[in-house]
Amino acid sequence: MSVQQISPHAWSVGVKDPGLQYFDIVMRTEFGTTYNAYLVRGDEKTALIDTVKAEFAQEYLDNVSRVVPIESIDYLISNHTEPDHSGAYLPVLERNPGIEIICSGAAVPFVKSVLNREAKITPVKDDFTLDLGGATLVFKLTPYMHWPDTMMEFLVEDGVLFSCDGFAAHLCSDSLWADEVPEDVDHEVWYYYDCIMRPFAGYIRRNLPKLDAFDITMVAPSHGPLFRRAPRRYIERYKEWTVDKAAGRRFVPVFYASNYGNTEHLATALADRLSHHGFQTEIVNVVPLQPDRFKELLEQAQAIVIGTPTFNGDAVKPIWDFLNLISTVYMIGKKAAVFGSHGWGGEGAKLVSQRLTGLKLKVFETDLRARLIPSDDEMSSAMTFADQIAEFFG
Repeated sequence: MSVQQISPHAWSVGVKDPGLQYFDIVMRTEFGTTYNAYLVRGDEKTALIDTVKAEFAQEYLDNVSRVVPIESIDYLISNHTEPDHSGAYLPVLERNPGIEIICSGAAVPFVKSVLNREAKITPVKDDFTLDLGGATLVFKLTPYMHWPDTMMEFLVEDGVLFSCDGFAAHLCSDSLWADEVPEDVDHEVWYYYDCIMRPFAGYIRRNLPKLDAFDITMVAPSHGPLFRRAPRRYIERYKEWTVDKAAGRRFVPVFYASNYGNTEHLATALADRLSHHGFQTEIVNVVPLQPDRFKELLEQAQAIVIGTPTFNGDAVKPIWDFLNLISTVYMIGKKAAVFGSHGWGGEGAKLVSQRLTGLKLKVFETDLRARLIPSDDEMSSAMTFADQIAEFFG
């Protein structure tokens, strides 16, 4: 990526990685990506905003040096310490040992773990202002967009929001500007949100209002193109995408997998009983897995109920595949209950309960189990179980 001045006081000094095929192991990057970094120069001081992945450190240093000598830079701003942002911290410090690293308080231990050496580290809070002399940076902490350390800066005089991973896209193109990119930018911004940001929707929803007061003329994210036309477009999209879909609803989907219809029979009975308690229910067979639909249902749910048979002392694979979706949406603190039919052992329901607890859901203290074809007594117990979880769900 060639060095490019993006505003009177700011330059893009990041690098391209067009050959990247996967990001964070699981995210397919059809168009590669960029590691965006920025330099802001005032009349008196100069600041770097982020670095790049370690294998691109020399190219990054060369880019920075085309604007100013690295030894003359006063500040290195760490918006986020994941390795694609922090990979060149050490090379910068080797050239400029006295540089002051500015980061959020949550980032301090991460920065220290990246460096493993002494450095001047200054943690900042919301609305901290850094005056570079005619170029003023206002800091906003945006925790869990998508790490606890994340923050953004607004360059007041130029109207530029340096948004870290917010509103980013894994998209490597010939142009720096979104309005000149031939690929479907809308889709790539959504895809990035869906893979990287969606699990933190609740946090993002609380952070976005911090940007409302800024007169933004450009959004400069950490990956992909920059937005100079309708710069608030994706900020508003994020507000739409992160709205609390469960608010004001009493929706409890009952997800299940069933070998011979016994767990399905329990699912139907539980859903019917919960509806008598005023809950809207939907019975959902997780076979076949429908990730997009199921993620929408999870976000809409006040609480969830999951049913699994036990097979070879375990829950069945389709249930585990479904449970993997829970970590891809914001579910922290939602309530859950588990049930299932089994033969000689009933370990599946217990293991699912443990997994849900690990995912930070509030799980009803007991699970419901029925051996093979549920008896009349077991169906009576299922009704009692439904009454109990209805009270638990509130």
